[in-house]
Order: sequence, then structure tokens, then C-alpha cells
Amino acid sequence: MHLVNLIDKQNIVMNLDVRTREEAIKSLSVKLHDNGFISDTDRFYQDVLQRESYTTTGIGNGIAIPHGKSKFVNETTVIFANTEHEIEWNSLDGSKVKIIFLMAVAPENQGNDHLQVLAKIASKLMDDDFVKAIKQAKTPDQVVKALSK
Repeated sequence: MHLVNLIDKQNIVMNLDVRTREEAIKSLSVKLHDNGFISDTDRFYQDVLQRESYTTTGIGNGIAIPHGKSKFVNETTVIFANTEHEIEWNSLDGSKVKIIFLMAVAPENQGNDHLQVLAKIASKLMDDDFVKAIKQAKTPDQVVKALSK
């Protein structure tokens, strides 16, 4: 399973103009709804925020991996965004976030598939060249290219 297969090109958002974690999650939820991946923006958003209340998804190095396991997800997917502004995310290393991988997980994929997707993202983020490439990406095509490696 390649990460590029989990992120539809329409789910790549460049220069997301938000200033808070909540605005980022809300904006990306709207995009997922517009693209047909979720059926209810507000309820999915609330499911993601509930997950955020347990522990931070700011993993460090300016990156967050919020996720929502929700009955309002039509198809499991990941949406990628880089942000115009650094966002406070209570990250493990204290860094502010500029890169977001929001996972939307359908009920039928809540078990192993969810963990496999999370593990795939985490393993890619351990590759310094990959992290550098996604941080420097200026276009969706550049993000796709980084995800393809």
C-alpha cells in the first residue's frame, strides 16, 4: 500500500489559510464533504475533535495527523494540507504545525486498515527526504511526487 493511493489529488490543499487547529479541521472536513468522502461535515468534525481531546495528534517537526473514525465517512481517505500560518497543536515537541494529514476512516475500516494507514504515514514521516519534500512542495503535483516515492 503506497501512501499516494490513499490521498486523492483533489484532497491536497495548498496554503490553507487558517490560524487554529479547529479551523484547520473544519476547513478540511468541508473539503472532504465537497469531494464526497464524508456525508456530514459537522458530525465528522465533532468526531475528529473528540479524538483530539484524548491526546494530541501533533507528532512533532511541524506535522499533525488528526483522524476521525466516523459513521459519516463514505470512503476511507487521507487529506493533506500545508498551511499559510503556523498552528498551535500542542505537539509532542512543542512545534507549531504547518503540515496536516487528516485521516477519515469509515466504520468498516476501523480495525487493522486504520492502523495500517497510520503506520504508513508514520513510517514515511521518519524519512527526512520525504519530510523535506512535502514541506517544500508548492503544488499538488509536487506533493503527489513526494508521496509516490
